[in-house]
Amino acid sequence: MQRKNRSLKLSIAFTTFFTISLAFLTVSAPWSVGIICKIFKHEHLTDFLIFMTYLAIPAGWGALVLLYKILFNVRDKKVFIDDNVKYLTALSWLCFYVGIVSIVGAINFVAFVLVSLAALFIGLIVRVVRNIIEEAIELKEDNDLTI
Repeated sequence: MQRKNRSLKLSIAFTTFFTISLAFLTVSAPWSVGIICKIFKHEHLTDFLIFMTYLAIPAGWGALVLLYKILFNVRDKKVFIDDNVKYLTALSWLCFYVGIVSIVGAINFVAFVLVSLAALFIGLIVRVVRNIIEEAIELKEDNDLTI
C-alpha cells in the first residue's frame, strides 16, 4: 500500500514539474527557442520553431489537466469510472494532434518526424490503456450485478 502511495505521489510530483516547465516555456518560448537555435546553429528556423512550439503548448496544457484529473481520481480510489475513460480518450487525441502537427512541421525540419512518431506512439499506448480501463469497467459492473 505504501509503495502505491509513493508511486502516486511521484506521479503527481512529476506532473507538477512538467506543469512548471510548461508554464516557463509558455512565457519564454521566443527566448528559449532562440537560445536553443543558436546553440545548434539553426537560427534560420527560430521563427518556425517558435510557431510550432505555440501550436503544441495548448495540447501540453490539456494533457497536464487530464493527467491531474486521472491522478486525483486514482488517489480518491475512483479508477474504473467513465470519467477516466473520457480523460484517456481526450489525452490520446491530444497526442495524435501533436503527432499530426509535428509531421506537418517535418516539411521544414526533418527532426519533427521523430517527435511525430513519438507522439503518435504515446497516443496509441494511451488509447490501449483507455480500452483496457473501459473493458475493466464493464467487467466490474457485471461482477457487481452478480453479487
